[in-house]
Amino acid sequence: MMIAVTAVAFLICIVIGIQTIQKYSTLRELREQESKLQAQYEAELQLSQELKDKEAYVKTDEYVEEMARRLGLLYPNEIIFKSDK
Repeated sequence: MMIAVTAVAFLICIVIGIQTIQKYSTLRELREQESKLQAQYEAELQLSQELKDKEAYVKTDEYVEEMARRLGLLYPNEIIFKSDK
């Protein structure tokens, strides 16, 4: 009788040990996933900030002037000198 109780207790310990190992494995995987998601979140935050900065820049007169220059537009009293090269 004592051997049977000991065997059952031993089997219960083995089962609990296996489940504990599986839970730690799952926990490790979830922590790795959390780390990856945190890095992705930070990258997205940085991109969001860059886009906000770009949006603010696009609304400035400096940006409008830069785009006008690229299109070849001038101020009314401005003259462009080009070389004959």
